[in-house]
Amino acid sequence: MCELRVSVPNFQLDIIPPQTHTFFMRTTVKLEEEAREIVQLYADSNDISVSKAISELVMQAARPRNWIKYKDGIPIFDVPRGPVISDELVRQLVAEEI
Repeated sequence: MCELRVSVPNFQLDIIPPQTHTFFMRTTVKLEEEAREIVQLYADSNDISVSKAISELVMQAARPRNWIKYKDGIPIFDVPRGPVISDELVRQLVAEEI
């Protein structure tokens, strides 16, 4: 488990991984207040460490976003195929609720 030190006045975050054999690495990340809150919320909600949360969020941000395309400056979304919702299905579902 990593040791985590948070310096509140300037929101400096030090992540110190445990020593493995003769390898030791220390990483310091300075985050804006809002970013720190997002990382902490993400870590808490996923029951993971802050360092793991930072890694996951960075990796997500680095992935290409091919599902958004732009045509004449307007975003167009490629939506995966799913079941077709027909007028008849809507009428049937509304009738079932009455």
